[in-house]
Amino acid sequence: MKKTIITLLFAVGYTSLSAGPAENPAENRWQLVAGLTQPILMHGGNVEVNYLTKNWVFEYSHGFLLSTNVYPTATQTASERAQGLSITLPYSTGGGIGYRITDGLNVRAEFKVHRYDVTRGNESFAYTTYSAGVGVYYFWLPLGEHLLIVPSVRFWPNVASSLAGNKYTFADGQTHDAHDFSLFANISVGWRF
Repeated sequence: MKKTIITLLFAVGYTSLSAGPAENPAENRWQLVAGLTQPILMHGGNVEVNYLTKNWVFEYSHGFLLSTNVYPTATQTASERAQGLSITLPYSTGGGIGYRITDGLNVRAEFKVHRYDVTRGNESFAYTTYSAGVGVYYFWLPLGEHLLIVPSVRFWPNVASSLAGNKYTFADGQTHDAHDFSLFANISVGWRF
């Protein structure tokens, strides 16, 4: 996973430095994209709306019906897997603001709220985490000015959670630390208006 993220970062950086202008950055534009990682790895969905100005990107993103149980080696910690946890996210939502370094490359400050439903045997609980971090995105328009592919790498560490001490203690004394997405790579596809 780390090699994939590093490769994606280098590819985004190389593409942003070698690509010609993809648009007229003086025009304000809207774009709608959907993430591919969420349906493939987590059998859920994600929709993101961006508003672009010459220098800025404003975003709202909403993930829904996500499950870390589909590919737990990629989406759960070793402790979560060892405990046999079923972890779903009814929603993961938030927004951000970013600066456009080039027409395609932008860096964003992002704030997210993630809701978790956790089950282990006949014991269930729910909690919410709050993340603040940074994302690096690249807008690639391979076939003109509308069809859009957006690779991204994000670092969203938790800053708080609704769990006391950011932990839940099971009846048998084992603990679950609030899930933390931290480093997350995605590729989205969409349309620029």
